[in-house]
Amino acid sequence: MGLLINLDGAIAPTASVSVLDRGFLYGDNVYEVVRTFGGRPFGLFEHLDRLRASAAHLYMEVPWSDAHIQAEVQKTLEQAGNLESYVRIVVSRGAESDISLQPGESLQPSLVIIVRSIDPEPKLSERGIDLCLVKRQRNHQLALSPAAKTGNYLNNILALIEAQQQGAEDALMLNAQGEVTEATTSNIWLVRDGVVRTPAVSAGILHGITRRFLIQLLQEQQIPYEETTLTAEDLWSASEAFLTSSVRLIMPVRKINDYVLPLSPGQITRTLWQELLTLMQNQSALQHA
Repeated sequence: MGLLINLDGAIAPTASVSVLDRGFLYGDNVYEVVRTFGGRPFGLFEHLDRLRASAAHLYMEVPWSDAHIQAEVQKTLEQAGNLESYVRIVVSRGAESDISLQPGESLQPSLVIIVRSIDPEPKLSERGIDLCLVKRQRNHQLALSPAAKTGNYLNNILALIEAQQQGAEDALMLNAQGEVTEATTSNIWLVRDGVVRTPAVSAGILHGITRRFLIQLLQEQQIPYEETTLTAEDLWSASEAFLTSSVRLIMPVRKINDYVLPLSPGQITRTLWQELLTLMQNQSALQHA
């Protein structure tokens, strides 16, 4: 069927929320994006853990159990009937009876699940993506923490527009200390002298779920890696680089500003891609068992 929306249990091709919903008015919501593999959501419980952690950053509770959300996701997937799907889970603080920054005491959170079809066969890009290091900084952790995945995405949107205005496809952002953080929807990884390096969470990044699985794979494959401080200068000496996210999985980087990466994709990128697919296949087989 393609695209379906589950709004508080009602599933339809379209759905509407109140214009007084705080998610619409203020981006006062949290969300997660999951992809299916073998028809089953990959890493769903890890994503739900992060959904609750994001809600805690917003002084908000997610009132439904993981089992309930999982059941609603599964019900929506079954009705959509896609081979593979993108799944977006959104929890809004709820709709007000008036317009006010102060959340009302009687607010009822709303659960939205959006399912749409995606390419059923993940493929590693042989071209890679062009990035641009933009002037716009990542949100400060004491303002709106990047560790919270919220509907307030204006910082990332503006960075993306700036990158596209300069001919790139995505943006890389620094923090106030001049450290590399992440792209607009993905974590960044650099490879130099056989060592994989990625910004530490202390730089102010989203705790990526694919990032977590990749660290597990790096350890299992005994590939040297570091979670460390990266600066712009580190970008210009990388032999290969890639982004990670839940839908694209691993995306090789072809160019950053005017610097063309020597390898795109490189051997380490290819190895991690194959190992990630194997991990996803194994988890899917366990879910089907």
